[in-house]
Amino acid sequence: MKRTLLDMTQNILSALNSDEVNSISDTTESLQVAEILKTTFYNIMSRSSAPLQEELFQLDSSLDSTQPVLMYRPDHITKMHWIKYFDDSAPPDSIQYKYVTILPIRQFIDMVDSFNPAQTDTDTFTFTANGKSFTFNYKNNKQPQFCTVIQNLYVIFDGFDPKVDSTLQTSKTMCWGEVLPAWQMVDDFIPALDDQQFPLLLNEAKSLAFLELKQMTHPKAELEIKRQWGTLQKDKSLTDRPSYFDQLANFGRAGPNYGSPFKNRGWDQ
Repeated sequence: MKRTLLDMTQNILSALNSDEVNSISDTTESLQVAEILKTTFYNIMSRSSAPLQEELFQLDSSLDSTQPVLMYRPDHITKMHWIKYFDDSAPPDSIQYKYVTILPIRQFIDMVDSFNPAQTDTDTFTFTANGKSFTFNYKNNKQPQFCTVIQNLYVIFDGFDPKVDSTLQTSKTMCWGEVLPAWQMVDDFIPALDDQQFPLLLNEAKSLAFLELKQMTHPKAELEIKRQWGTLQKDKSLTDRPSYFDQLANFGRAGPNYGSPFKNRGWDQ
């Protein structure tokens, strides 16, 4: 049975022998419990095969003319299925958003390393991550056709047209992917979980609340957690749903334009 945030907060406060509330914002403790429920919800989402929403989204631009082909994955995106970028040179009656093929890192680096920085159509930029810097080549006269994703955050493209924009633009990207369900700190909010997962959320949160607010364990909640996780894993197996490992973000998948130019380098092996 689905339950509201207020209902679950009241249930946990009752178990803690705390004051009754009519809203999650009534007391400091009720707000703490609501935050614990939020934390627990995202912990469950990361450990289980809870269904995720799919939607259109846009990449975040670097807004840095020294890194014009660098963009970022928005925080709430867990998996990118495809990327398109607006083609300013496309006639109005033609397809204006063109697919950008997402390449694995090795293939992408091999490709941009083949660009010659001594030529006028090629520039370079410095990419820095984890305190280390690397130089990437890119074309300065073309619509982006290929990209790669590094550390599931940085999206690097093979080129852009500086006659149109100083950097790749957020407003010109169109992407499709999976997003984490949003959490709302309001009384009538109902988390995006299956009915059978609500007891797990409540008991996980109850156990954490006892630990954080009372510095003690809740044996019955702990027992219920083990039972409910076991039931969840069993149901997942019976319905042949993919494991959490199988649902890890896969940003290195090739897009629909992945084709013959890369077979010459043996990248299709």
